[in-house]
Amino acid sequence: MSHRIAQSLLAFTALGLMALSGCASAPAEKRIDNIPMYGQPAIPRPDFLKQADEDFIKQASEGFGNREAASKAWFAQAEQFVAKDDLDFAMRRYNQSWLLNPNNYQPYWGFGRVMLQRGKFEEAIQYLEKSKQLADDPFQKTALLSDLGSAYSAQAESTPMEKVQDRARLFSLANQNFSESTALDPTYGNSWRRWAMSSYEQGNYAGAWEKVKKARVQNARPLPPTFLHALEQKLPEPN
Repeated sequence: MSHRIAQSLLAFTALGLMALSGCASAPAEKRIDNIPMYGQPAIPRPDFLKQADEDFIKQASEGFGNREAASKAWFAQAEQFVAKDDLDFAMRRYNQSWLLNPNNYQPYWGFGRVMLQRGKFEEAIQYLEKSKQLADDPFQKTALLSDLGSAYSAQAESTPMEKVQDRARLFSLANQNFSESTALDPTYGNSWRRWAMSSYEQGNYAGAWEKVKKARVQNARPLPPTFLHALEQKLPEPN
């Protein structure tokens, strides 16, 4: 992040916090700045916050030259909070990024990843699909598709075993997105790594080993020893 951008973010942080203040009218109420899109349209935005939003958008846009650049800057700040595992503050910045440019794929991606970590798989899929629809960066889309594949796989795993067709449909969508991701960039090891674990959950043990090997070739983060042991018990590693 350049020095100029860092200075601009610091200058507008107070304004952004003002736009977020008063999100709950009483201490007992749930904050809405930690909910994607501030809960809109289900939760109406009060007039005083609409005005604060407009002031924030105007000044942030002037500081960065336009709304699009400002939206990307706030997304970048949200990513820093994700790296610190501070999902609440990350969500607040994703919301501001979305407020600045609702057509930017990045905040929807952020919403989806936070929902995925919170175990809200259906909501995660909703936002990640929206991000996929808007994504205009092939390089970033590789990772986005991998996240979407993981979300579909997690939703399938959480679906009761007796709902065979639902699980099969969700795993099929997971495979589709992993396939698209690896087709865009076969060197992105994280997709192979995640696809390997998803394949195991699908009972495709030979396919899981195939993807484990591709993940290793691409120097992906090592797979958990417990996963490899479980896979070895189902099917010894092929030569």
